[in-house]
Amino acid sequence: MEIETITSLQKPDLFEKFKTQLHRDFELCGYADESPKLNSNNLEHVFQEVLKSVMVIEKKDSTSLQNLLYRIDVTELQIKKEVANHPEKNFQQILAELIVKRILQKVILKEQYSK
Repeated sequence: MEIETITSLQKPDLFEKFKTQLHRDFELCGYADESPKLNSNNLEHVFQEVLKSVMVIEKKDSTSLQNLLYRIDVTELQIKKEVANHPEKNFQQILAELIVKRILQKVILKEQYSK
């Protein structure tokens, strides 16, 4: 992930907003129980928790995973691009990384435009 992602998650106020947005998106898709349990703003911890959630949801129903990606605003084009650029990663890892990046992007944009 990009360096700005790492430094943004280290800011406590942005991390709290990130957690809230992530939980809200999962909840709105009916997956509040599968929402990642984040107790650290360590990027690897965040990624692993989102990855676990993605895997659980995918096992239950791949259509629900598509709905979650749509709600978060991760596009099919972004997924295809990441798959092509990172053949060493599995599909779930790519989805988890894209989810983290997009949620953080949403939070940062809201923060910038609320000022």
